[in-house]
Amino acid sequence: MSGDRMAEVIFGTAAHSPAARSVALGDLTFALDADGLRGVAWQGVEVVRGIFWPIRDPNWVTLIPDIVDETSEPTEHALSYRLVFTVGDGALHCTLDIHGSSQGTVTAELAMTAKADFATNRAGFTVLHPIRGVAGVPLTVHHSDGSIEATRFPEYISPGQPALDIVGLAYAVDGVTVDIGFTGDVFEMEDQRNWSDASYKTYCHPLVLPFTYTIKAGETLRQSVVVNVSGEPKAGAAASGGADIALGAAAGVFPDIGLALESGWLSQTDAMTVVSRTGIRLLQVRTGPRHDPAFLSAAAALARDLDAEIEAEIVVPEEGDTSAALAAARSALATAGLVPKRVMVLPERYLASYQPSGPWPEGDDPNSMARAARAVLTDVEIGGGVLTNFTEFNRCRPDTDVCDYITHGTTAIVHAADDRSVIETLEALPQIHASAEALGGGKPYRLGLVSIGMRSNPYGAAVAPNPDQIRQSMAMDEPRQRGLFAAAWAVGALAATEGSAVRSLSLGAPGGPFALVSSPQAVPRPIYDQASDAIVYPLFHVARAAAGLSGQERLTVAGLPAEVHGFAGRDGGAVRLVLANLGASDVALRLPDAHAQYRVLNGDTFDGAIRDADWLDGSPAVIGQEVVLAPFAVAFVDLDGARG
Repeated sequence: MSGDRMAEVIFGTAAHSPAARSVALGDLTFALDADGLRGVAWQGVEVVRGIFWPIRDPNWVTLIPDIVDETSEPTEHALSYRLVFTVGDGALHCTLDIHGSSQGTVTAELAMTAKADFATNRAGFTVLHPIRGVAGVPLTVHHSDGSIEATRFPEYISPGQPALDIVGLAYAVDGVTVDIGFTGDVFEMEDQRNWSDASYKTYCHPLVLPFTYTIKAGETLRQSVVVNVSGEPKAGAAASGGADIALGAAAGVFPDIGLALESGWLSQTDAMTVVSRTGIRLLQVRTGPRHDPAFLSAAAALARDLDAEIEAEIVVPEEGDTSAALAAARSALATAGLVPKRVMVLPERYLASYQPSGPWPEGDDPNSMARAARAVLTDVEIGGGVLTNFTEFNRCRPDTDVCDYITHGTTAIVHAADDRSVIETLEALPQIHASAEALGGGKPYRLGLVSIGMRSNPYGAAVAPNPDQIRQSMAMDEPRQRGLFAAAWAVGALAATEGSAVRSLSLGAPGGPFALVSSPQAVPRPIYDQASDAIVYPLFHVARAAAGLSGQERLTVAGLPAEVHGFAGRDGGAVRLVLANLGASDVALRLPDAHAQYRVLNGDTFDGAIRDADWLDGSPAVIGQEVVLAPFAVAFVDLDGARG
């Protein structure tokens, strides 16, 4: 298979990610490419997740740089790297210099010169700090007035900034000390786990200052970041992983798998027939602020076909009487034949995000809306939370005396859309779940759409357009949705619910940008546009396997290497295990049953799998205990229940 074809199979696009260069300078290691410096480690312990230099537009979309020049001068003990690039059709010209030393020092310097007035919401360095070994540990903050503050990295996710006015930071990770200095702007820190980034982020240009701001023509801004690391890691601190998989005692029940629906996400009748073969029995139907009768009727028909439970998500318009708007929504649902078991209502203005300190919109907030819903929408469970991300949930926390369950959604590409950053979001999901549960007062926890792409943009006017199907932050149209990547990532997202209180979630939709089923789109779809007999995306098979475990006894999965994710459950007399390799190399795994039967969704089986909605049942199974997973391959394993 050609390189471009394999890229389309995995990523949904022939565009390859920039190849990161692995740099080893004695005990100091990191990866470097034109997008960022990543994974700074000392004797194998990650101490800085990354140093980046994003330039963002007025909608917070990270602009794609045009590279002018890139040079590197490596030696055994040092590295000098220079990157020259422009953004905004040449309006901002940037020169980046990075120097690394085996003594444990990394220096990054950035000069940004505006050739014309350049409007931005952020331009300059961001430094990411890992969460493993860091969450909850002591943090020393040096301020611009010379004062020193002793604090901690938040354990539960902070809704605001854990540190302000930063010129220096000091902390330790598993015995390795880290000192970081900043110049050139006012820096502060936010807890990026809010957005499912697996990091804390120190960034320039404080949020209390006005946005958008302008770098004037002819003006040059200069910034620097200096990182110094030293010390001896604690024994066993370096990352490691096994390859012998073990299944443990029951861990509650597996969450229900749903489908997210809104106007435009229901495709042709034949596609709906295919969707019914997932076995999904939950529909999350979003309507308002204006109701589409045709969509609601189609959603009701699908619900009847699936015998599905309905969760209604109602967006209430900004103008008008709340009670009247809720009554209109109730009438629209009833007219269509939709009888919801649960209802989440949200004022339209709360589809946007607000800083914890405000200012907040006037009128109803989500909690007062929930109270109003109880008076109008009787005999249903009322949700608390938001229809966007955990960020907004954390900043506008649900009143657990009012709601019957809590909810929010997730997207993996708020701040970055490269493959590595998207994979890293899986590390943050368990911490999101734990933080939401801590705020939820024991209420059932029901996630909305859990996806790579962005359903709506709370941080700007709209999601980022992506007609060329690149890896674009804040985009709804996400090329990886169609590839093995999304299937493997979804396995990781489901694995991240192990040990949590998550009762349900949706992995996609019947049609539209989050489709499980192949249908024509407004953007190019390599492979699918040329294959009229291709009917499903790889994600379909993961959703189907997970739906088969909905509400069933869940088993813990242990012994996985760091790059492999998995979930398992007991389905009658059998045990179902699903594994995905999100690493860059083949991984050999030993299954817990010598008589396991498994099917692997990979580059070799892709063509058959996308043409057969029943591929999990009809394709030949391999019997054995050893399975090798290529990057982004997914294994569907059936085990003897007695042995499992």
